[in-house]
Amino acid sequence: MSKRLLAVLAHPDDESFGPGGTFARYAAEGVDVHIAIATDGAAGSVVDEYKDAHDRLVAVRAEELKQAVNILGATLHTLGYRDSGYVGDPANEHPDAFINADLHEATGKVVQLIREIRPQVVITHDEMGGYLHPDHIMCWKITTPAFTAAADPAQYPDLGLEPYQPQRLYYTAFSNRWVKFGIFILKMRRQDPTKFGRNGDIDLTKIGMDPKQINTVIDYRPYWDVKMAASAAHASQGGGTGGIRRAPIWLMRRFLAKDTYIRAYPPGLNGRRETDLFTDLKGVQNE
Repeated sequence: MSKRLLAVLAHPDDESFGPGGTFARYAAEGVDVHIAIATDGAAGSVVDEYKDAHDRLVAVRAEELKQAVNILGATLHTLGYRDSGYVGDPANEHPDAFINADLHEATGKVVQLIREIRPQVVITHDEMGGYLHPDHIMCWKITTPAFTAAADPAQYPDLGLEPYQPQRLYYTAFSNRWVKFGIFILKMRRQDPTKFGRNGDIDLTKIGMDPKQINTVIDYRPYWDVKMAASAAHASQGGGTGGIRRAPIWLMRRFLAKDTYIRAYPPGLNGRRETDLFTDLKGVQNE
């Protein structure tokens, strides 16, 4: 049986700015990688070069997403929801916003993907949504129950698909060690770490997690250039480089080319760290 991976993420660009290195690595190694994006990115902010593109932002971001996923070597799926925006964004009041979706229905969409694709590994955002983004948290809310519901024939029988149980569930995560370092640098520059980001709406003091909670680290140094190319495809969002664009490539590759996760299921790593999402899985091999 070939190796298959399904990631359920919130926005166009989350697949590249986030665990894009993981996807590039596994796709290159022969894994069948599938990426499901929940929203259309309509509420996203844009760089100055795209300031006149708000009326066509959905189309722009859809094309960027298509290009990025193709660069990563993955297959794209979309859940069809409207972008909800960040905490306090008026976009959250829109009836079609992802965070206002019916949980049973939205979970069913993920169940359908799991039963169709039959992945051994599923990835989604953690319960904090990385940086408290409502759409990221919503992905966690629907993917976590879908992971087990997909194996239950009593749930979503109308899909007409055979039940299937993936073997592993991972949440994206990042250490607060780097966040604390960033806060230190911002304070040295007399900048407010509670008003970070393009819109000044991210409180860095509330994000990141204890490094001891992170138990899976994926090294993608050989695929750094692929991740960067996929990130660059999201030009309306700045291409994903942010404040690191002036750092030497060798330095970024050496220290930043690792994706970190929490293994939510099965538990039991007991302080050990994994370096491969597919280690010791039953009945899988590359074709």
